Amino acid sequence: MTLREHRVLRLAAQEMTNKEIAQALGIKEETAKCHRKNVLRKLGLRGKSDLRRLLRLLD
Repeated sequence: MTLREHRVLRLAAQEMTNKEIAQALGIKEETAKCHRKNVLRKLGLRGKSDLRRLLRLLD
């Protein structure tokens, strides 16, 4: 996972939207969406609910 993807994951863990993540990182919303999608793929997750479940386990 890239550093940017890791940062997106951390912000997503705070339940931030793609738009909020983009603003926080100074990137476009589509780029944030792409990074989030890559994180899901690399972790073998199917969607937001899988991501939330994983983040709760790690918390």
